[in-house]
Amino acid sequence: MLILKLWNYLRGYVIIKIEGLALERFINMCIAREIYLWDIQRINYTTLEAKIGIKAFKTLRKLARRAGCKVYISEKNGYPFWFSKVKKRKMLILGAFFSLILLLVVSSFVLIIDVTGNENVSKAEILTVLEEIGFKPGVNRYAIDLREIENNALINIHELAWIGIEINGIHAKIEVVEKTPPPPKIDKNIPCDVIARKSGVIEQVIARNGDAVVEKGDIVSSGDLLITGLIEREVMEAPIYLHAYGEVYARTYYEVEKSVPLMKINKEKTGEKYTRRIIKLGELELALSKGDHPYKVYIIEKTSKKPIQWRDKGIPVEIITEEIYEAIEVTEKVDVEAAKNTLHETLVEELVEQIPKDLKILSSNTEFTVENNTLYGNLIIEVLEEIGEQKKLHIEED
Repeated sequence: MLILKLWNYLRGYVIIKIEGLALERFINMCIAREIYLWDIQRINYTTLEAKIGIKAFKTLRKLARRAGCKVYISEKNGYPFWFSKVKKRKMLILGAFFSLILLLVVSSFVLIIDVTGNENVSKAEILTVLEEIGFKPGVNRYAIDLREIENNALINIHELAWIGIEINGIHAKIEVVEKTPPPPKIDKNIPCDVIARKSGVIEQVIARNGDAVVEKGDIVSSGDLLITGLIEREVMEAPIYLHAYGEVYARTYYEVEKSVPLMKINKEKTGEKYTRRIIKLGELELALSKGDHPYKVYIIEKTSKKPIQWRDKGIPVEIITEEIYEAIEVTEKVDVEAAKNTLHETLVEELVEQIPKDLKILSSNTEFTVENNTLYGNLIIEVLEEIGEQKKLHIEED
């Protein structure tokens, strides 16, 4: 069907109106002489509307006179008519051609570079390193290897764990992920304590140097002393300051809470549709359809085609078709059990992202509550975690 429409457009066709009292005779005469009419519609008792190719239309007038009907053109469509109009405006064609060439040339260069995801590493430092390895405003996007640039950037910027570069037209978006710095280590010759870096319930204490001040079952908060480097004994005249270290394992808790509505609003198509076509040249969008759709509630379905592509590269020309359907809103009650299952999966996925992979999960607990047509979910996961970190010991001098 699409091929037939394309063929008719390329050869050109007209929409005609036939008026007379012998419309059936006229159509039978067309069929007998193999003149193809399509999309025939009766407007009233004496009028028909149909589509016909350009060449066939030339032989139609004689048949119309023989059948006692009048034929006239109401609309011309297709490539031949479009080309006939355009070729009269040679300067317009020439200007459009050179504008397209200029646009294609400009869109092959990166002009804008944005950096996101950085907190400790400055944007200026990232851009400076990228410029040194050949990625800067004005570079030809087709003359660079993005994967090689990303690898070189990671080698030169030690604070980054990952970098990704995405180019869209003249705009380059650089997304980075910084490394999480490990807690600072204290020199082994400096006296220090071991304190809790987070709250939890003590499960095991291994004091390799220093005295443990907590035991299994104790509840500690962030900053509490776990292993002391200040050693005092009755037989000792003065305390000894040590470089305390060891492992302190505790049951810690990770928690997340989310909610989902139990009333869902769905959109259903009414059958009315508006089609909009857009040609995208780099960052420039040209609308081929005039006006906007008249619907208050609607559903948009987009399809996109890039006609000129070769090996994932090509001219940045994209044809976008938007099918805009009129819709009505229908309220639907969500099944509570199904909502619980979906919400539980969401909670688990989000919380697992926060928990370091090397931790042992001991238990989990999920609670659901319903209030004002909203389902609330709370998930708590208990893990076994090493919570000790060293803190320099303050020594008071006499």
